[in-house]
Amino acid sequence: MRNKKTIFITGAASGIGLVAAHHFYQMGYRVGMADVNMPLLKEVTAAWDNRNVRLYSVDVSDFLQVSTAITAFCSEYNKQLSVLLNNAGILEIGAFQDITNEQHQRILSVNIAGVINASQAAFPFLKNNGESTIVNMSSASSDYGVPELASYSASKFAVKALTEALELEWHKFGISVCDVMPPFVATNMLSSQEKSAKVMDRLGANLSAEDVVAVIIKQVKSPKTHRTVSLLYSVMHTLSNASPTFINRRVMKFLSR
Repeated sequence: MRNKKTIFITGAASGIGLVAAHHFYQMGYRVGMADVNMPLLKEVTAAWDNRNVRLYSVDVSDFLQVSTAITAFCSEYNKQLSVLLNNAGILEIGAFQDITNEQHQRILSVNIAGVINASQAAFPFLKNNGESTIVNMSSASSDYGVPELASYSASKFAVKALTEALELEWHKFGISVCDVMPPFVATNMLSSQEKSAKVMDRLGANLSAEDVVAVIIKQVKSPKTHRTVSLLYSVMHTLSNASPTFINRRVMKFLSR
């Protein structure tokens, strides 16, 4: 089992996580899939070879659950892990004051603490692998705070910062830490929202989960601290980084009218 590549994916029952799991499964990886929805995990992997996939019921905001699952998975493969994909995330669209405090806290717990929990739990197994990669799901909303997505946007700023810090800290252990930054993606997480943000109405959700996974695969093969998804957003991201903050504010103000 030593030479078998392994990947552990959070939020793996649907959307980007499921598409990623299927791609890596087809590439010959041993795949650990974690999600709060175990019945759905079982349903979507019913036809898969169960020798190559392991399913875990996990709430990523609970460190014990995350640690138990990652340890169980890696223990089958010489306590090593090739790739950790921190994909689990939730979203609530609406005016900040209209979203309950409980939901704001839940967004931060899943989107930020979830990344911290999985990364910390996976560290010894990633280190044991000799050369390994963490891919975090960030977002275009980490470039400038997005109205009607305030907590989600804040969480992705945090993920971006964690990525940058750990990329520097863990390089000496042979662990590459990077993220993927897509704009709005047409997944169930977006389509299930009761409301839409004005910026989404203007820009649209023109990317598929497959588009994002193609970039995730690039990150695994050749890690780069930040990788954007789509040519248009890549240009916008570059301009955003080069522009003064007041210009970026004006652009976001226009998009959110």
